[in-house]
Amino acid sequence: MSQNDNLLRIVYENSGEENQVFLSNLVTALTGFLDHFGVKSLVGKAFFEIIQTGDGRTKLSRLLEACGYSDNPKGFFSELLMLLGKADGTKKIFINSIELPHLMLMAILEVVLPGNKFISIKTTDQLEKVANIKVPETDRADMQKVIDTYPVRLSMHTIRQMRVSMDVAYQYLPFIQELDVAGYTNTWIGQFHQGLLEQMYQNRVIFLLNMSCPVYCRFCFRKHKDSRNETNPTPADVKKAVVHVENSPSIKEIVITGGDPFMNRRNMALAIDGLMEIEHVQTLRLATRSIAYYPHMFLSGEAELLNYLKRKNLELQARDKRMEVATHFIHPDEISPQSLMIIADLVKNGIPVYVQTPFLNNCNDEGPELVRLFSLLRGAGAELHYIYIPCSPIHGNSAYWTSISKGLAAGNFLRAHLSDRVIPRICTATPIGKMDWHSSGWAVEPVAGNDNFIWIRSPYTPDYFKQFAPLANELKNIRINEEGTIDIQYMAQIGDESLFLGARPPKIDSCVKTQMKNTDAILQEVMNGEKIAPSIVNTGSSTISRVHETRVEIETRCVEMDLEYIRSDERITDVVIVSENDAAESLSQISKIIRALQEISHVNAVRLRSLKFNYEPESYSSVVIDRLAGLNKLTIVNPLRLEIETQFLVADEFQPVHTRLTRLLNNKGITVYNNTPLLGGINDTPDAIHRLAYGCRRAGIEFHQLYVTGLPIQGHWNTKNPVALYDVVDIATRVRRDGSGREVPRYIIRTVLGEVDFGLSSTIVGAGEHLSVKLLPYELSYFKGISPDFIWPDDVKEDVDGKPIVSVSGLIKTSDFALS
Repeated sequence: MSQNDNLLRIVYENSGEENQVFLSNLVTALTGFLDHFGVKSLVGKAFFEIIQTGDGRTKLSRLLEACGYSDNPKGFFSELLMLLGKADGTKKIFINSIELPHLMLMAILEVVLPGNKFISIKTTDQLEKVANIKVPETDRADMQKVIDTYPVRLSMHTIRQMRVSMDVAYQYLPFIQELDVAGYTNTWIGQFHQGLLEQMYQNRVIFLLNMSCPVYCRFCFRKHKDSRNETNPTPADVKKAVVHVENSPSIKEIVITGGDPFMNRRNMALAIDGLMEIEHVQTLRLATRSIAYYPHMFLSGEAELLNYLKRKNLELQARDKRMEVATHFIHPDEISPQSLMIIADLVKNGIPVYVQTPFLNNCNDEGPELVRLFSLLRGAGAELHYIYIPCSPIHGNSAYWTSISKGLAAGNFLRAHLSDRVIPRICTATPIGKMDWHSSGWAVEPVAGNDNFIWIRSPYTPDYFKQFAPLANELKNIRINEEGTIDIQYMAQIGDESLFLGARPPKIDSCVKTQMKNTDAILQEVMNGEKIAPSIVNTGSSTISRVHETRVEIETRCVEMDLEYIRSDERITDVVIVSENDAAESLSQISKIIRALQEISHVNAVRLRSLKFNYEPESYSSVVIDRLAGLNKLTIVNPLRLEIETQFLVADEFQPVHTRLTRLLNNKGITVYNNTPLLGGINDTPDAIHRLAYGCRRAGIEFHQLYVTGLPIQGHWNTKNPVALYDVVDIATRVRRDGSGREVPRYIIRTVLGEVDFGLSSTIVGAGEHLSVKLLPYELSYFKGISPDFIWPDDVKEDVDGKPIVSVSGLIKTSDFALS
């Protein structure tokens, strides 16, 4: 092939510019992509059925044939470059009716549009050239006003993503509707700004170490120029903030953020090195969105920044502290091999990565997008922390706003179609702090005379703010309710009037229980309790139980038929392995099962249930931990993440050995999480669960689920010692108000038809102790989709809207209020 034959031309339609690209480079890039990343989870089922298995060349040959270009890569790439020259993010790209997956197109664009810099956009002309868009003449003046008002900055990584994804372009491209002045200038003004240090909660503060980012999200609550153009804090400012923390023993956690703090390495180093010497500081949380939109920052220089974080994490661990990384992902088109690589590398080295997701109108607000996004992130090792509903109500953001009802409906979708370990908490960041919907807060009523605002019940009290932020009690948009917590006005549309729950009446102690200090009375029952959960459908085997669309539980004595059941259903992503002798004592059988599961590409997580982690921690010897590490597979392609599920009932059960073991496992990329049953007279008070949540946090254990009812031990114990629903709200209120946001569990009701969230994806029906629960995410077709011969169990009723109603035991409702 001559030099000219090896050159292809791409013409960018909206700018008129053109580039020449070597065909050989395109072939190499696509062959490499198909070889390494051409798997079903990354390219989608339909495309995978075309390329199938084999090496990259074999897959490319099949793709060329399907696209009508057999043995003609030049023809294929010529058409592809013609389509990419027109690409502006508004349309998907097809050749011969075959949709080309986003990740594959990114691999091509890395050749066509190389580089890793970020670009500040100053004019409409520059925007058109960089984004390959055409701004209508009638909009050009307004677009320039937007650019002048809200800075625009894009990385090359983001520019490539935007060209072939409207859902990415929607987040970063300026739009003239940003000139709408509805909303606030800054929702964070009420967060008691003090130089680079902000304090909104008693036990944690924010360090603003850098005022700019590599890329500017259009929905960001710090989008205004008065923030982004401020002078960066000086090293002296950082040292002053560290001294403030040193003199404030109530502060346990620091969120290091900006802007992007990783862009100011000097300030970050000063903050980390200073804070790690303060005894009462327990956790440093480093916040960045660059993992999604500027991964080059972490991977450049032989991943020097990642190596720095690993070193600092070891130094923190030596001082009995931890590091976490907080990041944002919105849509699955933001996922890249680079971002998954960064997450997996951090997690495998003992640095948890947790994801927060703003809920954006016309982007990720239906549910399926979030299912795919969260599943991909989970396999790499990420924890899914929050979904924020709605998007921040600031100037220029109205295009992104959704109703509260739409956000809650998406939560129901996730409960039905996503693993329980991937469902984030659905929360709203009010001007005085976060609240979790239908546990620590709810919509009370509309604000009279203002259709744009609603009253939200928050978990905070006037006393909470007195010591560190007395200004909060002087706000004009708050009121104190009968419970003694603060209601606050919030800018949002409810979407469904039935979600206004009204005020909760003061508590009436109709069933006063004596709190039992000693848990020995039930420990034996716990240790000898249920080993495998009842199945919601008939699986045809006593050793495998289907407990959700995405999850099965299997016993270590499972048979080949059980594994075939898992192979046959691609919706199954999580396998919980249960052993009569506990996971720590059954590693030979477990290893065989996991090796078989490693060959099932749709399974991305294995969870080992282990009460002995709590009650017999000596079972976790160095040999056991080493064997577990060998079973953990945090990879980009076909991951199989390993987690340990344990159970703590009360805070007094935590011992130093649990912290040590958790750290050893975390440093191998293995998460330990806790599920706790709420037991009447044992741990059903706000103080008990607050202390338990704090104990989990101190030990590095994720507090995953607090079971309100439904576990076998609760069926026995709580019949005589019922749990008051009123207390559940008080527990959620206390944990949210006085703990870290990273301590908040999910409040779960388990039934014969699966799990639902207390208040959020369920409705309590009945009065007194004769209660049932309506399961909002499910209907008959859902279960028939899992097992066609499914019929409602005898004790299940179907409501007029098709939702099942299931009786529950061990609970008591003491008022007419919806949540208690």
